[in-house]
Amino acid sequence: MNLDLTVRMGGLDFRTPLLTGSGTFGYGDEFLNLIDYKALGGLVTKSISVRNRPGNPPPRICETPGGGVINSIGLANPGVDAFIESKSAILPLNLTRVFLSVFGETVEEFVTVVEKLETISGVDGYELNLSCPNVKSGGISLGGDSAAVGEIVRETRAVTQKFIAVKLTPHQTQVAILAEAAVKAGADALTMTNTLVGMMVDAETRKPLLGTVTGGYSGPPLKPVALAKVWQAAKAVDAPIWASGGIVNGIDCIEFLLAGATGLQLGSVLFADPYAPARIISEMEAYCVRHGVNRLADLVGALQ
Repeated sequence: MNLDLTVRMGGLDFRTPLLTGSGTFGYGDEFLNLIDYKALGGLVTKSISVRNRPGNPPPRICETPGGGVINSIGLANPGVDAFIESKSAILPLNLTRVFLSVFGETVEEFVTVVEKLETISGVDGYELNLSCPNVKSGGISLGGDSAAVGEIVRETRAVTQKFIAVKLTPHQTQVAILAEAAVKAGADALTMTNTLVGMMVDAETRKPLLGTVTGGYSGPPLKPVALAKVWQAAKAVDAPIWASGGIVNGIDCIEFLLAGATGLQLGSVLFADPYAPARIISEMEAYCVRHGVNRLADLVGALQ
């Protein structure tokens, strides 16, 4: 059986539904000798802000029981001007679709970053990070407010015609409100979801394991939460959803597709297995052979 892996989202065709999660794949160049880019439909870069961000104090990352990870990187990046000057040339634009993650502490900062990034040719679009739990300003404080979400998307849409995905927080109980605000304002897709706030403590030293005490919890234990958010958002809006949270194998991907996702972001799994995309594609193909599925897109929202 010749399985059709392609999906269409926001007017763009993707050769597979797999994308990389922001902050887990750098700017793409680090994986050039490790990954088969043909398995990816696209990549999402580390978040880019107006100014240079040194990030949070170490320790910045720790593992948790059950295969989870808590990070407190703090959106470290060189700032948009330095990114354009020194990083834009390393983007693998000829290998897969590239989406630049954008972060701001205000509406104006989101707009400024996107306006500057518009000067880079070959980029397919942006993911607006409205939900980072590891910063004091912006992040959840903006992304949990439906009016702020709508304003950021609307003002950003006014300065670009490229694809816009909006990364939402899992901490909002009524995710439909945020999803509807983003899509109504012009978002082409939603990313569901960002990390949960978590922490780890060393009982022997009586100290937290992260320099900021709390951080963003990701990995396999997050999957049930992310599945629920994808399903809730898919019922609320008619827009593609990029699932993010706990994907480690092909069956995880199938479950997210059934729940309503169209794109599938790989995050923490890439730390443990940088070859994961090709393996996951093979596992999805095996599932489709077993179930007589000819088009992967036919599984989107097919939960019974």
